[in-house]
Amino acid sequence: MIESRGGRSLGIFTTLRLRFFIICLIFAGLTFAIGPLGSLQELAAQPIQDAPLSTPSRWRPEQGTWQPVPSHREDFGKIKVVWLQGAPYEMGYQHGTLLHDEIASMGQEAIASLNFLGRGLALGRLARRRSFPDVVQECEGLAAATEDIGLTLDGCMVLALGDVYQEYLTYLIPNILFNDGCAHFVVSGDATADGQMYHGWTLDNNSEPIQYWIDHPTILVRQTNEGIPHVFITIPGVVWPNAGFNAEGIVVSNNTSYPLDYEDLSLQGKSTVQLMAQVAKQASTYEEAYAIMASHERMRSNLVIISDAKSSQAGVFELLGREMGVRELNQDGLLYMTNHFVSPEMVGRDTSTESSLTRFRSFQQLLEPDGSRSRYGEITPEVVVEILRDRTHPDTTEISPFEVFDDNASIGGNGSLRQVVFDPQRLRFWVAAGETPIPDNPFTCFSLSEMLGLPNAEPCPSPAIN
Repeated sequence: MIESRGGRSLGIFTTLRLRFFIICLIFAGLTFAIGPLGSLQELAAQPIQDAPLSTPSRWRPEQGTWQPVPSHREDFGKIKVVWLQGAPYEMGYQHGTLLHDEIASMGQEAIASLNFLGRGLALGRLARRRSFPDVVQECEGLAAATEDIGLTLDGCMVLALGDVYQEYLTYLIPNILFNDGCAHFVVSGDATADGQMYHGWTLDNNSEPIQYWIDHPTILVRQTNEGIPHVFITIPGVVWPNAGFNAEGIVVSNNTSYPLDYEDLSLQGKSTVQLMAQVAKQASTYEEAYAIMASHERMRSNLVIISDAKSSQAGVFELLGREMGVRELNQDGLLYMTNHFVSPEMVGRDTSTESSLTRFRSFQQLLEPDGSRSRYGEITPEVVVEILRDRTHPDTTEISPFEVFDDNASIGGNGSLRQVVFDPQRLRFWVAAGETPIPDNPFTCFSLSEMLGLPNAEPCPSPAIN
């Protein structure tokens, strides 16, 4: 709540009026900046010529060898695992039904804000124009299942294009739903103890925990009528992944970045997280994933990392509106990213921070063969966990206290909300969730092949990495 000078709460409606006033000022600036596009409503109404996505997935199990797992929910401590099945509308309705109470826990102020932004400022209409058709259909189902708590299609669509609105509106949209941070690394070949590929990820937030994320870590097991079965690691109420992992062993995830010049973004583009969802649904190979990322302009700046264990390929995609720099797995089997551009094409075109540069140096020390704390050649899933938990400042070697949520300096101390290890060759992944500090929690193991009921599924070797 916002406090008045007399100490009394101004309440939800005054909060919304203030939000409305501030956002109108921002959009007045945006409208002036885009010139001939005119009003926001006119922008929302403009047609888009979509470039084709990659060729349809080759994932085709033999007749009778696999059937989708019926929609249901299982809880593993705080982690909610929800199986979805069918057409996009059906999956949205199942999502809204099985995670109904969690979505309601956003609170009426957040839900009312989303609905107001969606309808009152036409952000929902703009989101529908800029989203893939299956995203809109999924939101229709989710809104139908949460009608009793007030979430509308417009509100759901604001969340569906939320990464874009975060870029332009920062925290004027409900900040319980959007994080800011992250780091990733991929190791393969000589870098690992067994030659296999592993992918580590920490999802972070600046300064303080986002309680909605802490309370509701969610895995959506998505079995679409068309495309590759996959999981989203996400939160209740959104139809995009923070990370996606499919039955072909493709992993896709993203890190926040901000452009140095907002003219480098495209108002005709797509949401990055929606493109990631298309990768998880359609890409059987790294080449197909690459084609999807290159198929559309983008409305925001971002960094996306994609790995493919089958071909031992991985790439960091450094994204602006119409341009894309790609760094790929090097000859030492290493690739890592924090929150700044590094490729020759893109370096210097974002607003890099000292925190990002410092954590990047930590990866250099821990991963490179000649790094001062190198784990090169000995990396297993357990060692990936140790790297994700690292709280050592790379320059001072000081260890950040565990009671510090965000030290802006270390991989494990940068305000983690979620940490994950992927073993894409064996279709396994481990998720750390619970109370802060998140890295101190056990990494619970999940076998994607078991979750999907695939033939010859490979189980987890143990329930968790402690």
